[in-house]
Amino acid sequence: MGSIANKHELDKSPKRFLPSIATMSMGSPAHALDTKLKAAASKGFLGIELYWDDLHAYSFLLGNQVSDAGETAASRRRALLCAASEVAKLAETLGLRIISLQPFRNFDGLRNREVRRQRVDEFKLWLAVARELGTDTIGVPSTLPTVRGEDYTGDVEAAAEDLRQLCRLAKEEGIRVAYENLCFAAYVQDWEEAWERIRLAGEVGNLVFLPDTFNLCGRRYMDPEEESGRAAHASANLQASLERLVDVVPMSKMPILQVADAERLEVPLTEDHPWRKESGLVPLMALSRNARLFPFEKRGYLPILHVIQILAEAGWEGWVSMEVFTRTAAVPGERTIWEHADRAWRSWQKLADSMGWAVRPEM
Repeated sequence: MGSIANKHELDKSPKRFLPSIATMSMGSPAHALDTKLKAAASKGFLGIELYWDDLHAYSFLLGNQVSDAGETAASRRRALLCAASEVAKLAETLGLRIISLQPFRNFDGLRNREVRRQRVDEFKLWLAVARELGTDTIGVPSTLPTVRGEDYTGDVEAAAEDLRQLCRLAKEEGIRVAYENLCFAAYVQDWEEAWERIRLAGEVGNLVFLPDTFNLCGRRYMDPEEESGRAAHASANLQASLERLVDVVPMSKMPILQVADAERLEVPLTEDHPWRKESGLVPLMALSRNARLFPFEKRGYLPILHVIQILAEAGWEGWVSMEVFTRTAAVPGERTIWEHADRAWRSWQKLADSMGWAVRPEM
């Protein structure tokens, strides 16, 4: 894969690349959120992406809720806002920026009116929580393939209108909507499909694109049903896709880059693989949920460094977020949190060294 830097007039001013980590990268919601923040800060991370399920679980840990079954909408709101306030205070004490709240799932293409009304109300709660956290970004991934098909549509204009609606609500609070393609999604699997919906949504101002190295590689490079883990013509197809991306998408529209590798499996993810047989997941989603890795870890096989080099050469800068879903994060105990935070920081160090970035940049 060759360099494409000569296609761009690069800004010669120093770029900022800031290390961040998603809270679910350090453990499941059963692991204490406050410990995750302490672990992230102690390693040197400057920011976190806050996973909603972690915050929800933390609200129980604080004693603000009794049970899901017994909570009312009002008590749930109070508990979550209280938890958000505590998390914001802790993050400030630790010197951490909460760079996003995510993921607000399964909204684009939603046509079930009753469910849609409920989800809009839910998004309003997310906005209140985001404001309490002090974050300016909510991550909105494309709809999962696990939803009821009759409730959703893949219509491009419908999805664009859905994004417009979220942006109108978020704009009042000074919050951005960061739309992300999931390579295993029901409809919007590739970055080009996501960008088309962002483009059709119009110049709403607070709609940005959320790239993820795993998802950028997903449809072009990966095929977990193959023994090699790679699709046919993987390198050439990914290179062509990345060249289009940097030509089409303004780098300023990507304030956060989520970074994850994938594990090269010993056994292909065919239909009889336990990760699929027991869950019914499509191959790329089964891989994503169980076998992401931090960059430069053993058995990782995606050209993550090349992807990041292309974006940086095109002028990208911003938050670099270690965003890994993995079966190892489900292991009980506080040790899991510290081990994953340590793995993530070692990966950041190797990435920063490889790219010539400051390992410990100023905020």
